[in-house]
Amino acid sequence: MNTTDSTTPSDHHDLVVLSDLHLGEGLREDEPRYSPTEDFFLDQQFFSFLNKLGKDYETDPSRLTLVLNGDVFDFLTVTRVPSAVEATQRGFSVSSAEEKFGLNPTEEKSVYKLDVIAAGHKVFFEALARFIAAGHRVVILRGNHDLELFYPKVRKRLLEHLASVAGGPDADHLARLVSFPEWFYLEPGRVYIEHGNQYDSANSIRYPLHPMLPERRWWKADGEKVLDYPLGSIFVRFFYNRVRRLDPYTPRLLSFDQYLDFIRRYNLFDIWRVYKDHYPQFVSALGPATTTGSARSTNKEDARQSETFVKLAQEDPNGHLYQRLSELKIHPVAASKPNVVKEMVTPIVRRAMWLGIFAFTALFIWFGIFQLIDQIPWLTANAFLMSLFAVLTIGAAFWAWVHLRRKMRRRSVDSIAEGFVDRAEKIADLADVKLVLMGHTHRVDYRRIRQGRSVYVNSGTWTSVDNPWNRIMRDARRMTFVYVRGDAADLCRWNDDAERIDSVPLFYLAEAQIPDNLALEGPFPLETAREHSWLPGTYVTSEEEVLSSTDPPPPPYSSG
Repeated sequence: MNTTDSTTPSDHHDLVVLSDLHLGEGLREDEPRYSPTEDFFLDQQFFSFLNKLGKDYETDPSRLTLVLNGDVFDFLTVTRVPSAVEATQRGFSVSSAEEKFGLNPTEEKSVYKLDVIAAGHKVFFEALARFIAAGHRVVILRGNHDLELFYPKVRKRLLEHLASVAGGPDADHLARLVSFPEWFYLEPGRVYIEHGNQYDSANSIRYPLHPMLPERRWWKADGEKVLDYPLGSIFVRFFYNRVRRLDPYTPRLLSFDQYLDFIRRYNLFDIWRVYKDHYPQFVSALGPATTTGSARSTNKEDARQSETFVKLAQEDPNGHLYQRLSELKIHPVAASKPNVVKEMVTPIVRRAMWLGIFAFTALFIWFGIFQLIDQIPWLTANAFLMSLFAVLTIGAAFWAWVHLRRKMRRRSVDSIAEGFVDRAEKIADLADVKLVLMGHTHRVDYRRIRQGRSVYVNSGTWTSVDNPWNRIMRDARRMTFVYVRGDAADLCRWNDDAERIDSVPLFYLAEAQIPDNLALEGPFPLETAREHSWLPGTYVTSEEEVLSSTDPPPPPYSSG
């Protein structure tokens, strides 16, 4: 089992880490159109990016490793199915449900989905193939959207696609330079990299080293072994893909809270159409006989995982980390139906309770003040105070509504970012590394942890990001990645117009922040684009001015 990377890097070994590209069906071969569920439209930009890196390391390609840190290939959004003839040739059949929702996540069907992705993103595969052929190492980690990379046949097929590119790598290059760690990439004492979905309850995998659905009646009925999809994947496949097909311009959603908020705010009639057509299948997918919504873990799978942990501890110098990391993961929210109901209802109940408490308190104070004014015997003074009180009431109600709404939203989004920081600090302690790198949230982040001895960096995404930064700097949150040189990690972005690597602009504000992956909902004052990125007491006003002598400046701009 290839769990960590076995190749020892050189002393001058650099890393470029990017995640969450979300390649879907891409361009159709019969006509130049994208699927409404497609997220990745930057094939040519990715080609230019790797071409730039190749030139920078042309004299010694072994000095650079590219880490694709999960959710690079989006199997969940591939809904195209083969014809009956092609399906028969591939050795499987397509059910009526699969014609509507896409193929089930079996090994053979996942190979078909990868073929669809490769056919729709030829420029991307050409860029990656030539990058490997030039002698650069590539590490491919899986996330929750490309969990299918667990299958050996899918990995083999991916290498075959790379080898088929003209001027691409041969078998020797692929064997030496491409690796598929099962969970994380680790360079002891230096850097730890994983996708991060294990720290998101809606996308956590129960058994990350063997993410297969436990043997239940569903297998016996359909005769298929499938992946154990988390709740977020089930939602995408059975519900959200349909929304995207109705409206491909809808904002991209990540967390379960965002899904619920989206349903609350989206066009009611479209939501009803999707609900009527798809929601019964989404609910049935959570049944104990079908998918990851089984009421409990199985003894057989628990024993398998324990045996794997023991074996890894014996065979791998870093094998002791696996069980400890498994203890850090957030328990999957779909571990039982009550958990799903709790997750869906809790935000609503919490908001209702806060609103009720506030309304009761405000009304009590309001009536008290009203009674005091009413006791004033002078008519003129009474009328003046009543008018003033009415104006103040309207103003106070407006302020309270804005303040409470912002506070509730901030608490929801902050909990995700802070949860990742907390887990990163624990991982840095367990692995004793200087750098902990993750993706998954689509939200760039840079934090000092362990009292400044380590750094956590989130690489963000290459997909469209609708947030307040777009009003300040176009594409400030797209095509982002982490550049690791020595023991330093820089948060960077690919500037395709200038064909250079730029730093990612970050704000430092000491107050609570609103992370910058929020969808824009009308005018946003600058103060809402808050992102905690540096130690308290230091902040950056521009790329040139650093108002601290103890902390490093943001990553420098490349000369291009």
